[in-house]
Amino acid sequence: MTTTAAADNRLKLAAAGGPWGFGGYAGVLQLSRDVRRQNEMKRRLGIIVVLSLAGWLALAGDDASGPIQYSVDLGQPFAIYQLTEADRTWVRSLTRNLRYSGRVVHFVRSSLPLIVNGRPVEGAVYQAIEHPEYFYVAPGDAMLKLDTQWAFSPGVGGFSMHAPRSRHFIACLNLPPGGIPFLSSGPVTRGRVSWGGHDYKRF
Repeated sequence: MTTTAAADNRLKLAAAGGPWGFGGYAGVLQLSRDVRRQNEMKRRLGIIVVLSLAGWLALAGDDASGPIQYSVDLGQPFAIYQLTEADRTWVRSLTRNLRYSGRVVHFVRSSLPLIVNGRPVEGAVYQAIEHPEYFYVAPGDAMLKLDTQWAFSPGVGGFSMHAPRSRHFIACLNLPPGGIPFLSSGPVTRGRVSWGGHDYKRF
């Protein structure tokens, strides 16, 4: 017999002046409080279990790391692509067609080589003109922000990136301040940054 069922039986016995001798009405009130207390404890225990499970799942899912090894040296000298008036006209046409009135951040291609599983890849690392502390790595969809703990995946949530066929630059809409971290990465500094990610490209 469960605890609640036993309390219910005691409640019936007390109401009938049963063997516990609770004194009728006072005993009924006390047992009613016991039942409510037990039900409340069960409810709270269930909430704790659900919240603990949700927290564990969140921790398990909040890591964008993958098996592909990426690294880039942000401390070495590099050059960047210079936007032309034709490029800016392309961006204006893009935002007009998308009916986007927010701020556009321009990421331009840099000469920084990206190392992917030990092999160099050219033209894959972009720097934001308006926010030079941001670097975007096209293969693997990784954002590097200087002086932060981890590289991160910008995800979605309104964020989007658009590039012309030349891929000389990227028009970024709704630049996010953060995203899903690559917990495999080290701190993002003016030096070599390494992380494990996936082969995911936005364009």
